Amino acid sequence: MSRGINNNNAQNKRTNRSLYDDEDGPAHVLQTNDEDGTNKYKWENRFEKTWLTIDEDEHGLRPSNQEERNIRNRRLKTMDRDGILSQDQRVRRGMQRHLCLILDLSKTLSNQDLKPSRYQVLLQNVELFIKEFFDQNPISQLSIIITKNSKAEKISELSGNPQRHIQAMKDAIAMEGEPSIQNSLEVALSSLCYVPKYGSREVLFIFSSLTTCDPSSLQKTIQSLKNESIRVSFIHMAAELYICKYIAEQTNGTSKVILNEEHFNESLMLKCQPPPTIGKTEAALVEMGFPQQITSTVPSPCICHEKMKYSGYICPRCGVKSCELPTDCQICNLSLVSSPHLARSYHHLFQIPLFNEVNWKELNKNVTCIGCLSSSEKSILSLFFSCPRCEEIFCLDCDLFIHESLHNCPGCENKLQNTNNNTNGKANGNGNGNDYTN
Repeated sequence: MSRGINNNNAQNKRTNRSLYDDEDGPAHVLQTNDEDGTNKYKWENRFEKTWLTIDEDEHGLRPSNQEERNIRNRRLKTMDRDGILSQDQRVRRGMQRHLCLILDLSKTLSNQDLKPSRYQVLLQNVELFIKEFFDQNPISQLSIIITKNSKAEKISELSGNPQRHIQAMKDAIAMEGEPSIQNSLEVALSSLCYVPKYGSREVLFIFSSLTTCDPSSLQKTIQSLKNESIRVSFIHMAAELYICKYIAEQTNGTSKVILNEEHFNESLMLKCQPPPTIGKTEAALVEMGFPQQITSTVPSPCICHEKMKYSGYICPRCGVKSCELPTDCQICNLSLVSSPHLARSYHHLFQIPLFNEVNWKELNKNVTCIGCLSSSEKSILSLFFSCPRCEEIFCLDCDLFIHESLHNCPGCENKLQNTNNNTNGKANGNGNGNDYTN
């Protein structure tokens, strides 16, 4: 009897050869993924078109131009995200932003259409977004609101501390019930209505469900958002809803549906760039304080945590100690910032122009990046770009680093410094200054 059963198993194995792997077992059985430690079906693995990485010509097989095209597309997407491609248009942007991030923590986040699940993808990408948001907008503030069980709750107040927001988001792990668009927008409206007029008011709603449970009509809420000049944008992890698109259109926001995990990250990073201001906004002078960090041998209480600490930032107006910058003094309401934070906020207003690609293959000469000193001799697929102002050469990595993080051209800064030094030297030599000789 046992022999007959073994023969039948062997025959079934030969019949279902397409569903069976001698090394890993049947394809319909969960397999352990070594990358993240989760169990997945074999057919859930990402499909890779490996034949696109090679090409054939008269000299034989060689690397394909597909990688080079992907690099160019990535660079253009980055420049378009930062608004560099539309730099000729005069756009007015707000330096001080106030953003309410609404997260849909309903039961739909447990779906596994995104790997390993919608919830894990949401946590990973939102954490990256919060860090990038404060890196690009250091004097801005952010608040997190969650919605589930037809309710909305604010889990972090408007502040400039990214670690506080990330920890609050990780603590809210329950996925229950259905979301409520109206309750979430009402909570965001109650927080943003007291924000000063010179700061932009924005709401970013990451929506995962196809339904919403609201207590009444949304028309009154939409009108209140328009009266307060609050811009509402949606990022859908599932299909797009008409009511979400309507709210975004009425408030001059955007509504996007993600395609995959990478597109979700790109859609989030687009929101790091300050949007154009809505309507006519009068220019106003904002009073700010630049406190110095003082460390003493005797601890004193801080106003933000009410704890005894040795170091902190002393408000120049009232003398109260704060633990972090930027923040608002809780006694005199003075905005406390540091000079590097303020300087980094200007790169959205004065952007670096798009670098021109250098076709060094047709020039039949090797070029060298002045940033990292990499040469075109090392790789055939190397791309190099030239600054239209200083005409210095940069490689692809340096080009992306300059436009994404540094926001200053090293070649332009170096030539500007040399010009200033030469001007001062000529002034001293022409009798316009003091010329001392031994």
